Amino acid sequence: MLKLNGQVLELSPRISFPVSSISINDVNDNPSKLINIERNSIATSYIPSSFGISELSNHRLNASYKHDSLIHFFNVSGIFQQLYTYSNFGYSIGYKIFDNFTTALSINYNYLNIMDYNTFGSVTFDLGGVLELDRDFNFGFAITNVLNSSFESNNEIKKQKALFGLEYKMYKNFKFQIGTEIRIENSSSVIFSFVKEFEDFGVTALSYSTEPQMIQLNLNINAINDFFLIYDMNYHNILGVTNSFGIGYTFD
Repeated sequence: MLKLNGQVLELSPRISFPVSSISINDVNDNPSKLINIERNSIATSYIPSSFGISELSNHRLNASYKHDSLIHFFNVSGIFQQLYTYSNFGYSIGYKIFDNFTTALSINYNYLNIMDYNTFGSVTFDLGGVLELDRDFNFGFAITNVLNSSFESNNEIKKQKALFGLEYKMYKNFKFQIGTEIRIENSSSVIFSFVKEFEDFGVTALSYSTEPQMIQLNLNINAINDFFLIYDMNYHNILGVTNSFGIGYTFD
């Protein structure tokens, strides 16, 4: 019998930002980070080759909508191949409880189909929050799969993990983030991110993760008429380089 493993849900190697994000594409691990996005957004992205394997091309569609103190986030992503199909459908809601604290709850439906083998489905819940400690310091956290759901009983496909981090605004339009990603029953990592905002160009970030060792470049480039372009490059010490390309639109 085919034995599934924990890599199934890792659609692409990626470093999660510990606190804030540079685009709508970066908030899937903690939707409360949408508080940093000032306008409503919709974006689509494409990874031509996950893990260096073209058959594992990944598609993603995200949308966010803010209304008063509520933040809504929708996510559809997946690998759609004849042999192997994995998809994720998610909805998140964030609420600014206080002037300096936003929390969020996510519900995700995960679907997996392997040709001539079986079809699986699971529902997972994530929790997260961002606390603005003062003008220059923010604290963020996220706990994924809080109910420890899996595709099959007694199987560890869906791993639990927790993300904690601090963000410091070193000077105008430049932030430094440091955090840790704790993987239950697995290795954990320390994360460093440098985020720079340019008035006309957009936002860029450079990140490093210790385990696995990864270097990541993220660009969110301003285009015309409220459109923006997204480019992500991740170098994994084992899996090599993964590129992601996207386009988005912001609106009020």
